[in-house]
Amino acid sequence: METQEITKQYSIISEKYTEFKDNQNVPARINTNDESVPDLFKEYVYAVTGWPVLIDSDTARELSTLSLTIPKLLHQIPSLYFDNNVKKIRDFYFEGDEMSAEFAMMCHKKNIETGCRLDLTYTEDGFKILEANIGSSIGGWQIHSFENLIRKFHSELTENYDQYKSKNTLKIYMNFLIEQILSKVPSIKDTINIFIDNGFDESDLDPEFADQTSLLFFNDLFKQELAKRGLTGEAYSGNVSELVLIGDNLCFKDVVIHGITVLSMEIKVNTSVFRAFVTDKVYFPDHLGLKMMGDKRNLAVLLELAYAGKFQPEENQLIIKNIPWTAFIQNKNIIFRDKEYNLLELLKNNKDQFVIKVARGYQGKDVFVGKFLSNDEWLEAIHTALATNAFIAQEFSGSIDFLAPNAQSEWTPHKLIWGAFGFGDSYGGVWVRMSEVKTDVGVINSATGAVEAIVFEVADK
Repeated sequence: METQEITKQYSIISEKYTEFKDNQNVPARINTNDESVPDLFKEYVYAVTGWPVLIDSDTARELSTLSLTIPKLLHQIPSLYFDNNVKKIRDFYFEGDEMSAEFAMMCHKKNIETGCRLDLTYTEDGFKILEANIGSSIGGWQIHSFENLIRKFHSELTENYDQYKSKNTLKIYMNFLIEQILSKVPSIKDTINIFIDNGFDESDLDPEFADQTSLLFFNDLFKQELAKRGLTGEAYSGNVSELVLIGDNLCFKDVVIHGITVLSMEIKVNTSVFRAFVTDKVYFPDHLGLKMMGDKRNLAVLLELAYAGKFQPEENQLIIKNIPWTAFIQNKNIIFRDKEYNLLELLKNNKDQFVIKVARGYQGKDVFVGKFLSNDEWLEAIHTALATNAFIAQEFSGSIDFLAPNAQSEWTPHKLIWGAFGFGDSYGGVWVRMSEVKTDVGVINSATGAVEAIVFEVADK
């Protein structure tokens, strides 16, 4: 690594280059088949760098504030923007399905806290929120499983262990889950059982999955956190359709279930789960109301509410500063940078300034970054968005360049996406995905080839 070059630009190791500069044998991509890595992640499918991303405490506090505040503001949208009008909510979020809208609002009014991961980019104007991912199926927490392995590559991280902290997102989530179950299910005594919806029936499982490695991993951690409270319990997995009401209790076979998490991308519910949830027999954060909270059009709604002064002054300011200009894609006039435009004409004539993305996409799917598309491809994206009425346009918020090692261990400019976690009032840490500038295609996602990196907060001196 060329020390002089790194001092001139932003680097993933920040001002700590002198402490790390002599590390010549750090793998650009780690081999996860190490004894320190839990069995579940020994064949991890995404690339992970052996180098850490280092942030200071001020950056950590800013990410914490954003990841804890935005979910609470999102929760106010049905009342502040739609006046809790089921018909308006039906037409906006549920394609005219009034029954789903009514059930979703019943769930929403129970005011259940759930997990959130903000995806952000760091620009010349600070952090910008690209989207808010809501629910239990948010990825990124896996990176902590490689902490011990990555520390071994850097004497600075091992010799000064306490100066570098990486949050264990999954452990924070487990504690959040237990606390929510205890507060929302009053009938609990000394046992808590959770059910993990993996999207499969038991009969569908591959033989290779028969040992249920993932369930064992979650169950061990769950039991550890229960034991700290003097509680017992078990984690079970399967399909949510297997849960039934027996008397007043929601059961999996003959076991009473107190909490449900859905790890698949599809929101699922059956009559038994819904009844148990509305009668406070089970904590169910992945309820029908999440279809509202996870909609990417909500960023446009938050901006509209903030400009109208609907939140507290500091909240309005946070939204306006940290959410880039966002609008529903329709043939209408809008205000962009204090001037009025026809939205479609603005998009057609300024493609490099904008991104088009679907309201309920994931893993970078159906995201169109104008500067990486031809004119014809961009016009087709606009046409697709108009035809479905479920897309947003967002001002392109380009990451500044950070020096980081590429696959050949050369330190080159990279673009970064930050994933910051919030669980109720608990900040769950942050993880990074990065893509080399010379191979950047606009969408930085692990599923499309981005490299993952662990983040350490450097303690104040």
